[in-house]
Amino acid sequence: MTIVSQPSHNRRGRRKNNRSSKSSSKCTTLLAKVFLSFALLWTFFVLFGSGSQTPSIEHHESFAKGKSGNSKAAGKGTSNVRGGGAVAIERNILPMIDPGPQPQVAFVLVATHFLSDPVKSMSTAIESILEHTNRERILSIVAVFPNSLLKKEGLKNEHVLQYFEELDLSGVILHQHGDVKHVHTESDAAIVSDKNQHVHGTKIKVMIEDDNDDIDGKNFSVAQSRRNAAQFIQILHEEHLLHGPKHKETILTFVRPDSTIESDDWLHYVADALLTSSPPNPKLDEIAASTTASKNAVSFAIKSTVSKKEFTSTSLDLNIQPVHTTSPLKSDLSLTNGRSYPTPILEGSVTSLLLSTYFNFLLPTPNSHLLKTTLSADIELSFSLWLCGNGIDILTDLHAEKDIMLMQRERDYLSDEEKILLVKDWMMNDGIGESILQRLQVDDASSSITTSKNNDLKKCRTFKWYTKEVNVLMEEELKNLTPPEAKSEQNHINKSDEKIKPSQPLREINQEIISKAPMVDISFVDASNNHEEYPHLGAKDENDNFGYRHDETYLKKNPPKFEFTKEEVGCSNHDGNYKMLTDKVNVDFASHEAREREANEQGGKRRAKLFCMVYTIEKNHDRIPPILETWGKKCDGFIVASNKTDKKIGTVNIPHEGPEEYNNIWQKVRSMWSYVYDTYYEDYDWFHIGGDDLYVIVENLRLYVESEEIQLASNGGEFLPNGNESTQKPLFLGRRFAEQGNMERIFNSGGSGYTMNKAALKSLVVTAFPTCMPHLHTFAEDVMVAQCLRNKIQVVPFDTKDEDGGERYMPFQPRHHLNYRLPKDPSSDWYANYSIDIKTGLDHCAAKSVAFHYIKPDLMKRMHAILYGQCA
Repeated sequence: MTIVSQPSHNRRGRRKNNRSSKSSSKCTTLLAKVFLSFALLWTFFVLFGSGSQTPSIEHHESFAKGKSGNSKAAGKGTSNVRGGGAVAIERNILPMIDPGPQPQVAFVLVATHFLSDPVKSMSTAIESILEHTNRERILSIVAVFPNSLLKKEGLKNEHVLQYFEELDLSGVILHQHGDVKHVHTESDAAIVSDKNQHVHGTKIKVMIEDDNDDIDGKNFSVAQSRRNAAQFIQILHEEHLLHGPKHKETILTFVRPDSTIESDDWLHYVADALLTSSPPNPKLDEIAASTTASKNAVSFAIKSTVSKKEFTSTSLDLNIQPVHTTSPLKSDLSLTNGRSYPTPILEGSVTSLLLSTYFNFLLPTPNSHLLKTTLSADIELSFSLWLCGNGIDILTDLHAEKDIMLMQRERDYLSDEEKILLVKDWMMNDGIGESILQRLQVDDASSSITTSKNNDLKKCRTFKWYTKEVNVLMEEELKNLTPPEAKSEQNHINKSDEKIKPSQPLREINQEIISKAPMVDISFVDASNNHEEYPHLGAKDENDNFGYRHDETYLKKNPPKFEFTKEEVGCSNHDGNYKMLTDKVNVDFASHEAREREANEQGGKRRAKLFCMVYTIEKNHDRIPPILETWGKKCDGFIVASNKTDKKIGTVNIPHEGPEEYNNIWQKVRSMWSYVYDTYYEDYDWFHIGGDDLYVIVENLRLYVESEEIQLASNGGEFLPNGNESTQKPLFLGRRFAEQGNMERIFNSGGSGYTMNKAALKSLVVTAFPTCMPHLHTFAEDVMVAQCLRNKIQVVPFDTKDEDGGERYMPFQPRHHLNYRLPKDPSSDWYANYSIDIKTGLDHCAAKSVAFHYIKPDLMKRMHAILYGQCA
């Protein structure tokens, strides 16, 4: 097992392709041999320098609790497996490979910060490799971890190394030798001592990349880590040519750690696809004539999406986002009896290509080291293979499976920076790039990312060819794309006093509500007074130092996996909560997806950006992980205000006047709103706050604030906004209660949380807070916020009922609202006394409800599973 550590900023060297000079090739070979020597010596010191004193993986509590991929492997010692140092080093150079006609195979798996359990995910993927691949054909399995990820997970490097060594050598998991699969049932010591038993050579190499301890993984590059691993494999390959069986070709296979191989004998099919020569396709011109394989790379089909009638491929749209389609490509490039079909972009779960192809066709570009995510690395490789080689096929007979709980955000996520650099590296040679940058709202002159000057690209096809013959989706969008100059002129004309009438007017009650409030200039005004006093002191970091700025986007970029079982959440319990959430309340997926498509279309209106806040205290931090796993990660910005900063769960210490206690929540909320205004105001459109027992249906909340009713109200009630407004009506949304039945003192219940637009937030913090009960200590923060907005700004809570009179914000659990009945004397029950024209039973809740209160962790997971169809 090998650990290779090197600073990411020094990993800029790239292996030259065949178009490079001979002198460069010799230099690279020399450096490679130096690198190999270092790697082998480092292996010796890591594995054998500490002798038998290397701690067992069981010493780490996360593995002791069953976090490892295989409990048997995690439980075994390793001192008897190692043997002598010289023997082990020989195995590291030349892992046992049986001579034969088939090529050998090497694997690369790169863990990212998107994985909620990186070691378990990595080990599960590796176990699938060992189960479905002849071990004698495996040259190496290189598992790459960013050092920052292991630190974030609280894992020590030596524990991770030992865990994978045990997984590699013990044989206690199902693995394959030739056509035989088996599991070692004897102890490791017996296997080594018994000459009749075979001994496993080292296959798994662990590379821990030093990304400067950046806890967010911003310095880690998947593309660069793949190159480092491939260079290491190339060294092993060259050593085999000199000292081992003469395998002229090595198949390089990338496996995502959230995916598993599901097909036996896959290597035979892949080798046939990559090594069988075929006549050049005239559609691929003279560039294709230089290669002999029918395709330069192949991807496995996803097992859950395989269909006999249609095949799924991945394309890119003009927003540089992946789109999964079933329509065939315009050019029928080498469809082989229905057993394979081309795809514009690698599917990504399992991808194979020849090692020589990787270094020949993956052209180095100025910005490659900035490709942080797996998707961006896959897109770069796809562009190289299509523009400069023979492209990519999906093999329908070979199946992979992916973890659907991680797939959506991790697989389809690209940062704005990655989108821009892909455009500048690959699309600037025929005018397409400028149009796409304009669509992405990037000023080419001001962008810090340089345009590629790689002369090798001149020898490849143009990107226009790629859109015409391969990525047809983008070509269709390009036809409808307004030229940048025309669009600029058109925007200038349209930004006048365009008046857009609504389809229907506001309800009378809401027209009256907004008529009392002024239009508010929503430009930012600094109200912090240099952060010298409450409530603008700001936040403290983990060491109690002021000036901390929480990364509110971290959760959305790194969403944790929703961990649950149907038994755990009680899917079979059809109680009142289940009935309300299945017979009435639902997530409006159809409207949500329609708005997503609209936002991604040319000239489409962007989606509202939501900032979500939760308040808690340190002793209740165990309530936060379920929020992060369920609804919190759906917000564009998210923060948990507490009395202790803990980056692992996103809590932030925001000090406030007075003690940290229930009877002083007013002061806590004053500081929270002030911190959010001072820090995040300009980046978001809507702001929602609630306690740590709140559940929000984020899709429904976003659709509600984007609705014509809310947009009309925010613009004064007569015309809809056109997107250029600098003023707004303050809107204060939530569950309206009349304090003690007094309709002159309506407030929004804090239980289900309440939502403000920019105008309301600015009015509260800048105008109201300085003079509205600034030193009062009380638990009734919801009453106080409403009082300040009412008395200082003339803003009262908006009526948020739907068209059928159903409530959107619920102060109790779903079953409570299903079963509650109004008493004959409303004054005898506080809830009836405070409520305003409520309905009962199923009619109480709106079908597109937004939030529920008193939702503890177990119920939160259950509700989430029910609402998102995971109890089916």
